[in-house]
Amino acid sequence: MKLKSDFYHITKVQRTDNGVNFTVHLNADHFIYAAHFPGNPVTPGVCLTQMVKELTEELTQESLFLKVVRNVKFTQVLNPLQHAEVTFALSIPKEDDTGYKVTAGVESGSDTFAKLNLLFVKRNLCKFV
Repeated sequence: MKLKSDFYHITKVQRTDNGVNFTVHLNADHFIYAAHFPGNPVTPGVCLTQMVKELTEELTQESLFLKVVRNVKFTQVLNPLQHAEVTFALSIPKEDDTGYKVTAGVESGSDTFAKLNLLFVKRNLCKFV
């Protein structure tokens, strides 16, 4: 399920020395938040991971499949009512024979919500899909 344009939308893209920062606005009225959790919305970790995938696809202009989750740390709860705008700081995807390696941080000011280290493969090369 694609989340872009419904669950979130990109408000700013900024290149940095280390990669690309995507500022996104979270849609607190999305049905996912109604179930997770009513009256106290929490952004599911799987949604943050999917968002990193979609933003990596923006950078690579490739349809990708998440192959390996090397390391993921969820450090704080991300409530869209308290932090409607967050930044996804992505490293430039490095492609080798195993796929695209991406490191990402989800942040707002001095708050860090997640750190992810993921490996994606091109969807057309994936044996599972």
